[in-house]
Amino acid sequence: MSDNKKILVVSDNSSLVSFFQNECLIQEVSESHSIEYRYSTVNEKPQEMIQLGATSLDVKDLRFITLAKNKYDLIVSIHCKQIFPADLVSSVTCINVHPGLNPYNRGWYPQVFSIINGKPIGATIHLMDEEVDHGGIIDQLKVDIRLSDTSLDVYEKVVEAEKLLIRKNLLRIIKGEFSVAAPESEGNYNSIGDFKSLCKLNINAKATLKDHIDLLRALTHGEFKNAYFLDEHGSKIYIRVTLEE
Repeated sequence: MSDNKKILVVSDNSSLVSFFQNECLIQEVSESHSIEYRYSTVNEKPQEMIQLGATSLDVKDLRFITLAKNKYDLIVSIHCKQIFPADLVSSVTCINVHPGLNPYNRGWYPQVFSIINGKPIGATIHLMDEEVDHGGIIDQLKVDIRLSDTSLDVYEKVVEAEKLLIRKNLLRIIKGEFSVAAPESEGNYNSIGDFKSLCKLNINAKATLKDHIDLLRALTHGEFKNAYFLDEHGSKIYIRVTLEE
């Protein structure tokens, strides 16, 4: 592979970056191109990213944006916790590896909302534009949600789908030999505020038992304290569920 390109990978997910680095070795990308790894300044636990050779970056820093326009041929976002500024995505080819099946449940924690609203879930690699989880789709892969799945179960399936997409599309993306397809619709977007609203449970809410179970399993993600209700003293009581087939 020729034509040395300068590539920046920005990520806050060490597992996917480790996989990406390994694929670059297997597919001999690292031998032909310069790849730099960074993690976002909002990452509160960057130790594993640092071990992978990444350094801190604020993608919203105007000095970085000015530098990036002339320094990088390609920027790849893999679960970066910062939204890329419009001036950056309009100046440099920016590709996003996204844990959702665009255009459904764009934004925060797609698997959570897919469990609740029944919209499709999966992984997407897409060209970034000025909107969040938007832009032309390069490739995507759907995963299934079982009735026994929690948020963590679905997320783990999505991550495996992302790895398959990275392996399949890595060389095409590096070479710039990919095509894009427009999303079939604008879809829907969920903010971090929408997620936080879900977490505060109304214990007097009326719904079917299935709806209640879906909400609780959607908010169950390993040891994370997500769903809660308030006791008579106003203290938070956290709740997680276990489902077994």
